[in-house]
Amino acid sequence: MSTLLSVEDLSIDYGRRNPVHAVRNVSLSIEEDEFVGLVGESGCGKSTLGFAIARLERPPAQIVGGRIHIGGNDWMSMDAESMRKARWETVSVVLQSGMNALNPIMTIGAQFRDVMEQHGHRGRRAIEERAVEVLDLVQIRPEVLRRYPHELSGGMKQRIAIALSLVLRPKLVIMDEPTTALDMVVQRQILENLKALRHQQSFAMLFISHDLGLVLELVDRVVVMYAGEIIEEQSSRGLLKHAWHPYTRALMDSLPDPENPKGSYQGIPGSPPDLHVIPEACMYAPRCPLVQESCRTSTPSLETFQDVQSRCPVTRQEVVDGVGVRS
Repeated sequence: MSTLLSVEDLSIDYGRRNPVHAVRNVSLSIEEDEFVGLVGESGCGKSTLGFAIARLERPPAQIVGGRIHIGGNDWMSMDAESMRKARWETVSVVLQSGMNALNPIMTIGAQFRDVMEQHGHRGRRAIEERAVEVLDLVQIRPEVLRRYPHELSGGMKQRIAIALSLVLRPKLVIMDEPTTALDMVVQRQILENLKALRHQQSFAMLFISHDLGLVLELVDRVVVMYAGEIIEEQSSRGLLKHAWHPYTRALMDSLPDPENPKGSYQGIPGSPPDLHVIPEACMYAPRCPLVQESCRTSTPSLETFQDVQSRCPVTRQEVVDGVGVRS
């Protein structure tokens, strides 16, 4: 596989006076056809990062450093018209509560036509055939094309939003909390749809969620963010076996055990830090059960050991012993 998305040292601030440093020096890559999960608590910067990758950031958010390449193209230097075209054909986005992004006064079929005609597709029959094709991928019958959004359930609208994101066969789909507003049964249906979709239409995905359990079921690789930084990255299979960073372990411990639904699980004490001022210290130190004095006086780097990345000097030797040092 070749690299589809390459993000290098990306930094994003909110505001100019006393800015919030929401994302700091983040580097991330996604291979063609790879599903990557981006997880963390609310406010950790994951949605900000996803919007910036698609160049959908809006004031007061501003990219203050870094590079974004998708499919070999520099997304930091593209003009507005090239960006408009590429957002559906190269990258598409399914927003949190994306079901509410559907136009309430247009039929579903009209919304598919609008997207495709804006990108040069002509012929009512060809457009309808493609709409029916992608609706079938998310298990929705073609009669829905004649209906309005208010006539549909939340789960159906969210699946239609996913179908719309695929209609122009993009190389990368960014999904930002696509199941948050839905009940558990509908979440499960959409998760199964997404698992099946990758075998029916070739695309890569960045799946953004605070629900680590959901992400682990879907993606190949997990990227964990905390306070605007990547603090751990490894394969889903590896993470299920062992989390290396104390924050990732806390996220794993907060998941209910499906084999023991009445068992106890715990939250993470404390709150994320204020991102107006970035200390020369580990951002997780005030909440960390393994904190040492060095954690309070120096900023740990993100180190790589074979297929694991972790930003924790306390567990560094544990990682080395567990996976070895990259040769």
